[in-house]
Amino acid sequence: MANRRGLTLSWLFAGSLLAIPISPLEILPELEAALRPPQDVVVLEPAPSYGVVFHTVKPGESLLLIAARYRSDLGEIKKLSGLKRDLLKPGQTLKVPIEVKQKDEPRLPPGVQVYTVRPGDSLERIAGQFGLRIIDLVSANLDLASLDRLSVGTKLFVPTGERGLLITVGEGENLETIARRYRIDMARLARANGLDNPLDLKPGDRVLIPGIAAREAMARLEERRKEERRLAEERRRRLAAERAARLRQVAYRGGTSAKGFQWPLTKFRITATYHDARYYRRFRRVHTGLDMAAPQGTPIYAAKGGIVTAAGWSRVGYGYYVKIDHGGGVETLYAHMSRIAVRRGQQVKQGALVGYVGRTGFATGPHLHLEVRIRGKTQNPLSFLPK
Repeated sequence: MANRRGLTLSWLFAGSLLAIPISPLEILPELEAALRPPQDVVVLEPAPSYGVVFHTVKPGESLLLIAARYRSDLGEIKKLSGLKRDLLKPGQTLKVPIEVKQKDEPRLPPGVQVYTVRPGDSLERIAGQFGLRIIDLVSANLDLASLDRLSVGTKLFVPTGERGLLITVGEGENLETIARRYRIDMARLARANGLDNPLDLKPGDRVLIPGIAAREAMARLEERRKEERRLAEERRRRLAAERAARLRQVAYRGGTSAKGFQWPLTKFRITATYHDARYYRRFRRVHTGLDMAAPQGTPIYAAKGGIVTAAGWSRVGYGYYVKIDHGGGVETLYAHMSRIAVRRGQQVKQGALVGYVGRTGFATGPHLHLEVRIRGKTQNPLSFLPK
């Protein structure tokens, strides 16, 4: 049978009587009652899109619920509303900051998707993943400063449909001006970008110029890669030479180099080479010689015979130093000594004692700073010493 005052029907059997209202107005009270929410349910209106909302707390609401409803920050609500704790009272007014509604995203041509760079990605790997040439990616990402060093999280435009040059629409530009600039048929341009109405474009939108590749940008990329490979090879050779020098613990082997020089110390550890990059990064100055760490007081010997032209205190950071003229414009300089064993004008032979290792002047530890000069200009000492 039917319950006239309710909205649900029991099972019906043949011969049952139904009471059907003559007017729909008779069941409005029942509909309102059925749709009315239970007393313990809080009904929340849609949040505005921006600004600060003055919200009156209703029974059953919590700070967490209100923050979630407005997508706001709980801490900011407490700060703006002057709340010391999270407990709310019905009727209390809160100031709720909400985010400004985001503007429409710039339009992308159909077939162009945004790819987020992941760990291990490279230009070649991404191009292969989408069946593209590298120049296709370059042409779609002219705004990026460098495509050769992709940082994780970088956004790339990937043309999965028609290939071409992807540009950004500027102020005052439209489909006609872009077609004229790139000398392309406007109908073809509209088709490539899925535009039924040329007026749909706005500044900031992306437009694909079909059939055009950024060959100049690709050439610059290749040139940059070539230069980076050259610099990397130079750096590899330099580091290999420095590594070999640092592994050399016993310097003096009783012989001389092809240029007639011997090592000035018998035992040492090289801590900085000529024009050492690490030294420059640390002290912001070019390293003009070879630093050889050794215990304080280690004897220093003349790398080659000659006349002592300077022996004393330096005013430019060498500390106690000795300079020897070997003739033909060739000189050696020995710096940061703890003691000097020769005097100016003295003739010394190769291997003669000239002083002792120290840390005087601009020095962070006991070591010998050796310089080789040709007509006053410093040279790499490793080019003159025995291998």
